[in-house]
Amino acid sequence: MPHAVPSLTFAGLLASAAPALAQGPLPPPTFPPQNPITAEKAVLGKALFWDEQLSSDNSVACGTCHIPAAGGSDPRLDLANRHPGLDGVYGNEDDRFASAGVVRAGADGALKEDALFGFERQVTGRHSPSMIGASLFDELFWDGRASGTFVDPESGATSIPTGGALESQSLGPILSFVEMADEGRTWDDVKTKLARVQPLALASDITPDLAAALSADPTYPDLFDNAFGDPTITAERIAYALATYQRTLHPDQTPWDLFQQGVPGAMTGAQIQGFNTFMNPGLQCRTCHPPPAFTDGSFRNLGLRDIAEDNGRQAVTGLFSDRGKFKVPSLRNVGLRSRFFHNGDPTWQSLFLAIFIYNQGVGFFPENNDPALSGIFMAPATASTILNFLSTALDDPRVANELPPFDRPTLASERGTAATLVGAARAGSGGFEPRIVAVSPAYVGAGEFRVAMHSGLGGADAVLVATTANGPGLGSIAGGATLARPASRILARASLAGVGAGAGTATWRGQLPADPAFSGTTLDLRWLVRDPGAASSVAATETARMIVW
Repeated sequence: MPHAVPSLTFAGLLASAAPALAQGPLPPPTFPPQNPITAEKAVLGKALFWDEQLSSDNSVACGTCHIPAAGGSDPRLDLANRHPGLDGVYGNEDDRFASAGVVRAGADGALKEDALFGFERQVTGRHSPSMIGASLFDELFWDGRASGTFVDPESGATSIPTGGALESQSLGPILSFVEMADEGRTWDDVKTKLARVQPLALASDITPDLAAALSADPTYPDLFDNAFGDPTITAERIAYALATYQRTLHPDQTPWDLFQQGVPGAMTGAQIQGFNTFMNPGLQCRTCHPPPAFTDGSFRNLGLRDIAEDNGRQAVTGLFSDRGKFKVPSLRNVGLRSRFFHNGDPTWQSLFLAIFIYNQGVGFFPENNDPALSGIFMAPATASTILNFLSTALDDPRVANELPPFDRPTLASERGTAATLVGAARAGSGGFEPRIVAVSPAYVGAGEFRVAMHSGLGGADAVLVATTANGPGLGSIAGGATLARPASRILARASLAGVGAGAGTATWRGQLPADPAFSGTTLDLRWLVRDPGAASSVAATETARMIVW
């Protein structure tokens, strides 16, 4: 076990030794004395961070939005990760590229229409910041709402008075109905689920450290017992484990760090030139991004977007002077990122543009702009010199190549969508076509497996039919009678919620067979709705085809 060191805040780190640290490599991560780093807590936190079962519907892990090879941020750039912004309209200048979470569901897990996203995955309002090197900060999230004071959400007691920003940050997404949770999810819900699921059951390519841990401790209670001395799962312990894991993600082996340690040839001549240009006082880069962290941890307004869209830090402090301010991110591993700034603005989707924009003093919306932005001028060649430094000398190769401690399992969502939609829907009353929603991954023994539908005839009777073309069939799923092969079964009967044509919804929640022979089965799922306005009086969704693993 590592020896304990006093907790030291990022601000204190800079104040206590700024001149020396400015020319030295990144110092070791700090931690609060209430949560010392141990290997047992770190591996538990790693399992939790990469387990999609931590979400209510098994479709989102913490790591979904924080991929190391993407600089610790979200690499997903498709339209499914687009937020329409304040006006709720897609395709105009206030859109944001952020991170898709869960399809909205009520406290009972039933599908629920969202005002912005309908029955699609909801999208966060800000681009995900990097979790790599997060232990350097006193406050986390773009607006700093996760402070160093960590309060146990179950007892209300202060567990960590200072230095616990990672603990504070780690729990928010787990109960967020946008990111990972059903509405009204409680810590009792989370603890009950963790106690019964097989850790990382959805993941593949399990890393050696996780494989060894799961071999010795195959359940979450076992892992908590090994980390904390007894098997009790609590919200505080989840926070402590997640924070400990993130403190191991310390990117201190960049070419710049090795150069500061005197390693011959660690930086090229072009990189050294780029660093010297970066440190030129007239360009102001080092004002907000001083080494060794390449951020000062402050909150500033670049004037890139109208403050009315997002008032940033002001929502936390209540101070008018903080309107439109966001956290200055570290530039470490910035060369691995494909989106920049708090809104993932698609206008600045290359690092060169993100650098060269400062040549204009930023400030398209000048209200409350930071004074450090005034008077900046750089020629394109200057921007290119800085680009070479930032994109090559500040990337830790272990991060880029996902080598320990930045190695990770492969998420189920990375292997493809949970279901492929095949065939055609059959319209019902009003010409509305019922639509199926199948986002929970299909695996042997899957609990909280969900299949929903929307846009049917409200109040009508409906059934969910499952068909298998191979495998052992569906005899062990609770529901109607098993039919001849290819095995078909009515999994659910429902009276659709909602009133009128196109307003009907239904959700089935259940468990797939725990029989290992079920692995590899092709599972087809389709909702049928009794609707007098449909051909043959039956409306139908398209078929969701899933391969069970």
